[in-house]
Amino acid sequence: MDDILSTAVEAIPVEDVGQIEASDLTVDNLHKFLESLLPGIRSLAFNILVCIVIYVVGKKLIRLIHKMLQKTMEKTQADVGIIRFLGSTLDVVLHIFMIFMILGQLGVNTASIVTVLGAGMLAVGMALQGSLSNVAGGILILFMRPFRVGDYIVCDYGEGTVTLIGLFYTTITAKDNRVITVPNGSISNCAVTNCTQNPVRRIDTIVGISYDSDIRLAKEIMESIARNCRYVLQDREITVFVDSLGDSAVNIGLFCYVNTPDFLAAKWQMTEDIKLRFDDAGISIPFPQVHVHMENA
Repeated sequence: MDDILSTAVEAIPVEDVGQIEASDLTVDNLHKFLESLLPGIRSLAFNILVCIVIYVVGKKLIRLIHKMLQKTMEKTQADVGIIRFLGSTLDVVLHIFMIFMILGQLGVNTASIVTVLGAGMLAVGMALQGSLSNVAGGILILFMRPFRVGDYIVCDYGEGTVTLIGLFYTTITAKDNRVITVPNGSISNCAVTNCTQNPVRRIDTIVGISYDSDIRLAKEIMESIARNCRYVLQDREITVFVDSLGDSAVNIGLFCYVNTPDFLAAKWQMTEDIKLRFDDAGISIPFPQVHVHMENA
């Protein structure tokens, strides 16, 4: 057998033997190189798998936490604007936290990323000072709650029903269905009258009658109108009084209370009834007059 192998080796040319040895050496090195890469590939594949698990589980946890927060805030009867604001903020914070967990699992130096983000946020903050003041104003409105979504307010920029309190702007819908968008920084720094915060409002009506008219009869008519108005709360005080003696009229006042949603309907109805009842009773409502006396020189 040994003689046969010796004969076969001698039969191979010298240059072919060199090629075979070089080929064996190259394959051997490639095999060793691939074996050296296997631990790194396994580690990378494992880290990618862990990142996928973190992402899938993280998304489900974020949705679960968001629903839990929303239900908790709704049980405490928190403002709709606060629920939306906290929900959006929580989503952003949790997603950022999840991204940093994924980057850390992949071996990325998150400390340097935080430093770069901090510098970038500082630069952006300097460039967007006005917008940040709106964000601060929105936070003040949501937590101090001078008004809420659904309230009817009067401010320097108009009046209407608040339909949205956003992160940057507050949206108001006027009576004629116009939409007024006010920056939060502006509306948080101006006087705002909230017309619907209290469940009950007082109607103040002042009517001027002529000096020739019967004051007692006028007061009786106005009180009767308030007593018979279906919107007026009869368990609250109803007051009729002489408010002042004007230049051309005696001003009679009427104070009564109604539920806030009925305010305009009650005011319109009583104003109309007062005019009709005064006309029937012969009580005149004068308009401003100027008497000019001329003398012959």
